[in-house]
Amino acid sequence: QGQPVAGGKTARRRRVPRACASYEGDDPSAVARQRAGGWSAPATEASATGPTAATRGERETAARVAERLAQAFPLWVVAGAVTALWRPEAVTWFAGDAMTAALSFTMLGMGLTLKLADFVAVARVPGAVVAGAALQYTIMPLLGYWEGKLFALPTPLAIGLILVGSCPGGTASNVVTYIARANVALSVALTTISTVAAVVLTPTLTSQLVGAMVDVDAAAMLISTLQVVLAPIAAGLALQRLAPRAVKAVAPFCPLLAVACVALICASIIGQNQMAILGAGVSLIAAVATLHSAGFLLGYITPALLRFDEGTRRTISIEVGVQKGRRLFPLRSSARVRAWSSGRRRCQPTERLRVSHQVDRQPGTAASTRRRGAESEPPAAAA
Repeated sequence: QGQPVAGGKTARRRRVPRACASYEGDDPSAVARQRAGGWSAPATEASATGPTAATRGERETAARVAERLAQAFPLWVVAGAVTALWRPEAVTWFAGDAMTAALSFTMLGMGLTLKLADFVAVARVPGAVVAGAALQYTIMPLLGYWEGKLFALPTPLAIGLILVGSCPGGTASNVVTYIARANVALSVALTTISTVAAVVLTPTLTSQLVGAMVDVDAAAMLISTLQVVLAPIAAGLALQRLAPRAVKAVAPFCPLLAVACVALICASIIGQNQMAILGAGVSLIAAVATLHSAGFLLGYITPALLRFDEGTRRTISIEVGVQKGRRLFPLRSSARVRAWSSGRRRCQPTERLRVSHQVDRQPGTAASTRRRGAESEPPAAAA
């Protein structure tokens, strides 16, 4: 193919060498001109480019689907609860070390989504940390106290409600915070601080509001916090440095796996206490639901009045409303609660209360109750 020039001769168009293709840039019209001149990319290069783009698109689609499924977290929890009440044997196998490993895996997934800079940013706003921890140990215990009176609950159930409100934040709160697009680093910081503070604040609050002292195994609690919260988060941050490509590939799916773990934990605990829940009564269920709903609401309004940003408001609201009584009060079937309000009298077992709030189950912790100012006695119940 040539073009006529002066003298009647034909000048043959020069093919563009592959090495010179970069001169034309990435302009699609330039590529078309190159191919019109007789040059085209080798078949091997074209075939390599096609599948890569297709694979990338498939991964993006899978990541979007995983995100949508993770956003349906409440639905998965409800589905697990219904399954546990209908067929408890389908979920009660998930217990013990498997549950602890699931919690650690959940926090590892959260660590893969965080950066060290996120925690540095939290350290620069200490007011949010102080406010979150303070609200958690004021709003929830007081709500538990007054709602026990409002719903006219029997004394042991009212005590259990106060104990629920006096517990630190749960691991599930970190997952919910991620789904809510709030500040996950702040959530992790509040979970850790509230758990450590529970060693002192939980016995103090129960002593003042209930009249019974709760003994907390401080060493076991700190070890549990290190194993389930701090170590997995640190491992996630380290993996981002050691294997960034692998982390980038799996990180979009970590929230969905974390949601599945938490939903299964909730279902397992409900299944283990099926009969207790079914016999709990409407008043107790309403009291527990009101306790956490009011905790979410007040946990959001108060930071708003303090002029914190939207992400901080959501984070504190979730940390206040989600409790993890399982870490402090591992119940046994033989356990009972004794309360002394107007003289010494024995109360009925309140084991049923544990299913209302226990999302986390940590090994190696224990709690007991004793009369304040009196001789220690064998614990009669735990709530």
